[in-house]
Amino acid sequence: HLEELRRRILKSLIAIAIGLAVCIAYAPGLILFLKRPAAAVGLRLMAIEGTEMFSIYFRVAFAGGVCLAAPFVLWQVWRFIEPGLHSHEKRYAAPFLISTTVCFAGGAVFGYAMVSPYLLKLQIAMAQAADIDLRMSASSYLGLLTNTVVAMGAIFEMPPVIFILSRIGLVSAKFLVRNFKYAFLLFSVASAILTPSADIAPMLAFMAVMTGVYAVSILVALVFGRTRQRGTGHFTEEN
Repeated sequence: HLEELRRRILKSLIAIAIGLAVCIAYAPGLILFLKRPAAAVGLRLMAIEGTEMFSIYFRVAFAGGVCLAAPFVLWQVWRFIEPGLHSHEKRYAAPFLISTTVCFAGGAVFGYAMVSPYLLKLQIAMAQAADIDLRMSASSYLGLLTNTVVAMGAIFEMPPVIFILSRIGLVSAKFLVRNFKYAFLLFSVASAILTPSADIAPMLAFMAVMTGVYAVSILVALVFGRTRQRGTGHFTEEN
């Protein structure tokens, strides 16, 4: 089982590396696209460090590679758990791949179009309130933006994943509610990692989105969940 996990991880890393190689050729165009939220609020970016442009190109290409490879990575996740499923449960392969891919794309768009502009406007408002002239390095801005896009894509995976797991009977709404405190702790740690600065407002914004998506996932499990009967392939509706 560990050997199978190693193989799936290796294939996923190769897919991300291929995506990175493809995106590095289009890095200038991607950077121009990612600069639009900053331009919309009048924020001009600056490259300060001597090797900053190298890290910027790599960061943007890596984020693009992750997005390109996401469907393949999700397929590897399914292939890893598939051997433990009953034959009739394996029919969820196509719904799992389609729904998670669509939700990842939707989350990435949400992070780019909604969350990132909100965080930028929030920082500008805070700077104006303190009479501080806000300037931002290109590396810091693109780090925040790429983290937000990829993170929102990953967070939006939660409802479709919970839908499939609840239909199979591996996860229930009660289980999610009972473990909410651990999920909230994980959200807190993830928010602290995703926000480059120590500002509390962006961290709270990330935590609010994560908690909201988790609440939607609980509702999904409550409505669509089924109870798996041990030793059989039969289910009973949870609600």
